[in-house]
Amino acid sequence: MLKLVFACTCFLLAGCSAVANLLPWHTQTTRLSSVRVAAPPGANLNSATALDLVYVYNTASIAMLPKTGPDWFSQKIALQNGLGLAIDIVSLQVPPATVIDPVVLPKRASKAVAVFAFANYLAPAGQARSDLTQFRRAVIWLAPTQITITEQ
Repeated sequence: MLKLVFACTCFLLAGCSAVANLLPWHTQTTRLSSVRVAAPPGANLNSATALDLVYVYNTASIAMLPKTGPDWFSQKIALQNGLGLAIDIVSLQVPPATVIDPVVLPKRASKAVAVFAFANYLAPAGQARSDLTQFRRAVIWLAPTQITITEQ
């Protein structure tokens, strides 16, 4: 009996990845627990940057999100109305020479299956959607012409 209890305890302590493998209907959620935004002088060609962090709570909604910042901002209201409670949006306006630390996350952020950042950059290179899902403590660097994401 003691061996059975020990084996069960070891199994339970094996980690979340074991649970995900055994329960295929279980959806992985983000590891993201904090976000910092850093905009040095000259960021976004020395202009304020509209930055939206989009927390997605079901996998079907991911396919509906655009791949670029300009597409996101032009469709934002329609997507927000259409997706409703399937997403949360954290909207920021970040001028150059600014650090936002920490960014206030939604209350249910730990339940998100994906987290994306959309920036309204002046330079085309900085406008792709950024995936923050696999980061634990992300730092979003707003450079002059593009965005870089690093682990804190």
